[in-house]
Amino acid sequence: APAPGEDAGFEEQPLGDDVHVGPLVVGGVYFQPVDMEPEVGTPAAESSMHIEADVSAAADNKLGYGAGDFVPGLTVDYTIADKSGNVVQQGTLMPMNASDGPHYGLNLPKLDAGTYDVTFTIKPPSGWLLHTDKTTGVEGRFWTEPLVAEFPDWQWDPTAVSW
Repeated sequence: APAPGEDAGFEEQPLGDDVHVGPLVVGGVYFQPVDMEPEVGTPAAESSMHIEADVSAAADNKLGYGAGDFVPGLTVDYTIADKSGNVVQQGTLMPMNASDGPHYGLNLPKLDAGTYDVTFTIKPPSGWLLHTDKTTGVEGRFWTEPLVAEFPDWQWDPTAVSW
């Protein structure tokens, strides 16, 4: 992540306010499509935007993460639905790093202008262990049902962006 007061070199646009769900804080953002290595998913030239779920530990989590720490090892699915409830895009975000730090994201295929509801469904880590002994253990346990972060009424207008 850039140092406080430094510019990351791009401007993230919010999908809405951060969502507090379980032991997590989930921020949804988007900006211009980006090239990635290895080349997977939709190429930048064929994308509307790069969309991200910034998943960090809440201050009161009991999983051993510091407040604001990135939470690795998650499966984060996304759904974009129009205001009639029809799913127009869905898939799984990929874990990745950028100049502003780790996140889950992807280049989103072309999306028509409209008002949408964006949902991130966050499954618990699989294969990520927690210490449970008295000396080094954490008090909390991972969730057993997916956590859902919703960003309703997100407005997208491809003619309003400069990329």
